[in-house]
This record gives sequence, structure tokens and C-alpha cells, in this order.
Amino acid sequence: MPNHKTADIERFLLGGLLRDSIAFPPNLIPSDFIEPKHQDIASAIFSLAEENVSADELTVTMRLRERKSAVEAFYVSEITSLIGLSSINPAWADEIRRQSILRHINTVAKKAVELSADFATDPEALIAYTEGSLLAVQGRGKKNGAPSKMSAEDLLAFDRSNDPNTVLGNRWLCKGGSALIVSQAGVGKSSLMMQAAVHWAVGGRKDFFGIKAKRPLRIVIVQAENDFGDVAEAYQDVVTGASLWPDERAKLEDNLAIYRDTNSVGEAFPGMIRELITQHRADLIFVDPLLSFAGIDIADQQQASQFLRHDLNKVLVETQAVLIAMHHTTKPRAAKDKEGQTVADLAYSGAGSSEFVNYFREVAVLVRQQGDEPIFKFGLTKRRGRAGLKDSLGDFAGEISIRHSRNKGEIRWEYALPGDVAQPAPPPTPLKSPQKAREW
Repeated sequence: MPNHKTADIERFLLGGLLRDSIAFPPNLIPSDFIEPKHQDIASAIFSLAEENVSADELTVTMRLRERKSAVEAFYVSEITSLIGLSSINPAWADEIRRQSILRHINTVAKKAVELSADFATDPEALIAYTEGSLLAVQGRGKKNGAPSKMSAEDLLAFDRSNDPNTVLGNRWLCKGGSALIVSQAGVGKSSLMMQAAVHWAVGGRKDFFGIKAKRPLRIVIVQAENDFGDVAEAYQDVVTGASLWPDERAKLEDNLAIYRDTNSVGEAFPGMIRELITQHRADLIFVDPLLSFAGIDIADQQQASQFLRHDLNKVLVETQAVLIAMHHTTKPRAAKDKEGQTVADLAYSGAGSSEFVNYFREVAVLVRQQGDEPIFKFGLTKRRGRAGLKDSLGDFAGEISIRHSRNKGEIRWEYALPGDVAQPAPPPTPLKSPQKAREW
């Protein structure tokens, strides 16, 4: 139940912000408010500020109507009038944040106790969940988001071979990290994503073309393009191809959650993935494709920066989950335009602003090779030496050749072998010009 004192402080703060059209406090986020009505009002103020629109009683009421919020206009008017002529007290925002942090810690503690009483709980997973959840809130305890100084002693003492924040590879992707997988539409990115998710959710002896999870990961997939049948076909074939043991099948069912969402676009998207990550205590969330959820002009640098570095990054920092997003390329170029391009060059073939490459910690590309067979080059462009990617011979590599399954109709990926790749035909031997008849 909401604490009456806290609810009163929330009303006073919001009323003062609306009365004086003051900027939203930098050390608060809308979810810090305990009363749902106040969360809606705070979110409206927050979104208006991001659009450089002054937030007052009228503009906030209009924004709430646009969002079909249950908050009535009279309530906005009531809290605006409630504060009267009193000055805003900065301590109100600090108290709201403090109470929010305590509620979060209380929730984590209760969940940890509940899970620890379940004999089926994996202790490592429980420790990771508790640690990640508390680390996510740790920064919220610092006033005004003050920067945290790194001590020289701690930097020198860092165990680079045993970083507890590692999720995949050798510090390839760590807690709060992100990766982008870029490819043309229709080549099988979704099934590639499914294969990675299944193998990393199982962990142990299973990897994704050499890239290993540090432990079985709790994973969420949220996608917008494939219906139930599409997802089921890929899931069935990937699971069958993985030849999972019974205990691995059970682990997969516990660790992988798949959703379809065609509604959470734009400013609704970060809240949606935050909720899914929290609900499933996810280590990793796949988004397929990112452009179905962005809701921005992807070519606009400012909008792309806001979406990636502010909206998405805030969720990753808070939850400590890793985000891997699938991303479409622009219109395919002619073969002559792609001659001489490296995998690193192809990283910038994704649609939209260069921010979609610059922001992510890793960018992988999936490129179809010439020839009749469905052979592709899969390469990493930023942190390739840390991933653990291996070729068909088991050697570490920055890029590998993979292909659609050799079994017709089967939806999964496997290594392409040298014999799979069509060899270029030798150039034709030029015909000799006929000799001129000898004149006698």
C-alpha cells in the first residue's frame, strides 16, 4: 500500500513542477513514484521535456489524453492547486528517490528469499539475479547521478581473466552491454537469433559457433515480424538440431521466454523491455528487428542518439541485462559496389544513422556469398578477439562461413564446409585468331 506521507510528497512535487513549468528533477525517473497516477503524470512531464515543450497543467493534461491515461483532468488541476504558493523543496525529489530505492531492494530481497526456498533453483543464477538487481539500483543511490571515480588501486587489482560481469565470451559482452546483428531482410536472421538463444539458454556444452555463455543464461526474445507458426518452426528445428539431453530441455524451458509485440513502439518500448527483463530476471534480451520498435526517423542523428544512448541505455544500466538487436540493411548494393569491402566496412550497411553502429559494443554482419547455395559470411567487427567465434576446423576466427541446413526444409544454421562454396569457374581460354593464309 502507498505510504500516505510519500504520496503527499509526490503530489506536492508534481504540483510545483506544473505550477511553475519547472524541469523534471534529473535524479528521478517516472517509475520512482509509488502512486500509478503520479507515474503517468511524471511520464507525461518527462516526455514533454524531451520534446522541449513546457510542461504545465494544460500540456500535461493533453499528453495524458493522447496516451489514453486514466488520470482525469480534474486531478491534474487539483494537485496543481494543492501546493498553493509554497516553494518547491528539493528534498522532496530526494525522498521520492530514496523510497523508490528501498522498495526495489525490498522486492529483490523477497524474491531472493522465495527462490532460495525452492530446491530447483540454480544457486549461480540466484546470485547473478540478486547481484545484478542490486547493482542496477546502486547508482540510483547517488544524488544527481554523480560520476563515480575509479581508483587506481582497484584498476590495478582487476582480475581481467575472471570478471564477474562477463556474460558472453571473454568480456565480449558484459552486463549492460549490447550488440547489433546486421543483415538483409529474409535471409534468416530470426532463426540465427533463435539458435543463439537456445544454445546460450542451455549453456554448458552448448555454444553458438564457439561463442560461449559463462553460465546458462535467462533469455527473453521479443519480436514483431513472425507469427506463432514461424517461431514454432524455427524453435522446433533448432532444438532438434541441438540434440539436447533431457535436463538441458528442462533448463531451456525455464530459461527462454519468447514474446511477440507489435504495439510497444517509440517511448513505450523501453518500458516494455524493462518490464520483461525484470519479470524474467533476464541476463539477455533479443529484439527482432530493432526498427519495428524504434518509432523514430532512424536517419536523424539526434533522434537515434536519444533512442539509443538515453532511452535504451538507461534500461540496460538499470537492469544490467545485455541487449542483442537484429537490424536490417539498406537496399542491397550492386556487386561492383561491394567489391573490396571488408566485414568492418559492411557494419555500416545497416539502415539509418551511423549511431546504430557507433553505440553498440559489438556489431556483427551476416552477408550472403555469391553462388547458388545459401552460404553466408558471419563476421564480428569491433571486439572479435574477445568473442570466441570459431570456424569449422575449431580455430578462433573473426569471421566464419555458415549456411542454411543441408536438410531440405529444416530451419537452422550450420558451418559451411569448403566443398559447399561454389568455386569460381576458370576464365575461358582466349581463341587464337585464325592465321592468314600464306600467299604464294
